Amino acid sequence: MITNKSKRKNTISKKIQEAISKILKMVFSIFILICIGFTLLYFFHKEDNIKLNYTEIKRYINSADSVSKGKLQVNWKHLAAIDYVRYDKNISNSNDQEILKLGQTFLQKDNKKNKYELINLESVLNKLSFSDSQKKQTYKYLKQLEFIGLVPNNLMQGSSTKEFITELSPKAIELYNKYGILPSITISQAILESNWGKSDLSIKANNLFGIKADSSWKGKIITMTTSEYYNSVIKDSFRSYENKADSLEDYGKFLLNNKRYKEHGVFKSSQYIEQAQSIENAGYSTKQDKNGNNIYADLLTDIIRENDLQIIDSNVQSQK
Repeated sequence: MITNKSKRKNTISKKIQEAISKILKMVFSIFILICIGFTLLYFFHKEDNIKLNYTEIKRYINSADSVSKGKLQVNWKHLAAIDYVRYDKNISNSNDQEILKLGQTFLQKDNKKNKYELINLESVLNKLSFSDSQKKQTYKYLKQLEFIGLVPNNLMQGSSTKEFITELSPKAIELYNKYGILPSITISQAILESNWGKSDLSIKANNLFGIKADSSWKGKIITMTTSEYYNSVIKDSFRSYENKADSLEDYGKFLLNNKRYKEHGVFKSSQYIEQAQSIENAGYSTKQDKNGNNIYADLLTDIIRENDLQIIDSNVQSQK
């Protein structure tokens, strides 16, 4: 026989179980909602990231270089970030003419001085009548493009290539302001001539540019083997420096004081492709391919594009 006391216990126990069940269902529902929220947030951010493949990157680099010829260096990443906004992440809808037209909005000619000026990104966005939200998206995509390039690993912070570029950049910018040698050219020549600072000549003599010790040189000398033309190797005397900064400074003076570089238009060039060709034409290097074609300018251009060194040019020129 069940007593009233037992009934009350059973009723209380049942209510407790029901309450626990409701709490568990509520907790489970909240957990599901949180999971859904994080999933949606993940996909929202994932889809909002700028994505460019190699072909698209090269397209924007080529377009920026084309519109910059004979003028100043337009930043290809500005063009890509803007297009990602104005074409709603579908840049396949853009065409070369539209990209070139966009690039031209970054250049303004001062007819009195007969010189071009680079327009800053904010001013261009205003010209395009971008809303505040569109501007915010553009700057967001531009930030994401910081480590994106033809060879993205080269641009990552902490990589040996990035550290070498960062080390040389301040002095390279200083040389540009003093002599007109583009930072991209200075750095790319140092990379090519010293194998990223790993060559015997750069390690033993801090000579980053392979500059030989001619009769005008009064400093220290080191004798090293070097390659000439396509496959010949000879011994020659090279300049020796106390540090890399001295090597950079002497490189600037070397170009300035040798008439052939001025005669071939090195210091009139405001864009890296033109300046690289002028330096080759002036005879800085005898590097050739197996067919006897001079390839020095092409080698410099490839290095600049692969490491986004032209962006340094653009940043410096926009500040002048």
